[in-house]
Amino acid sequence: MLREIADYNQVAIMLSPQSMSIEHFFDRDDSDKAFLKSEILKAANPEKTMQNFLDCMAEVNSKRVYDEFASSGFFTLVREDAEKDTKAETLHALAHHFGLAG
Repeated sequence: MLREIADYNQVAIMLSPQSMSIEHFFDRDDSDKAFLKSEILKAANPEKTMQNFLDCMAEVNSKRVYDEFASSGFFTLVREDAEKDTKAETLHALAHHFGLAG
């Protein structure tokens, strides 16, 4: 569907191994993730709600979906190491891809 509505230079796909995207989803200092976590913790059964959320994340980040994105032909960034793959490096790569770097 992306090919129908966007050009290569309008799309960036960001991937990480399922273990990183699931197990460390709430580790980063991110206001949106903090808000989401706080809402999950307000649920009547926060443990069950959190597990449901993580199960859904696992499905969205399954090997099948990952492989489809990886082989899509669009610009793709793969984050494999949370220490090495910094936010600054990612922003630089995205700015260059989208033609925003000067």
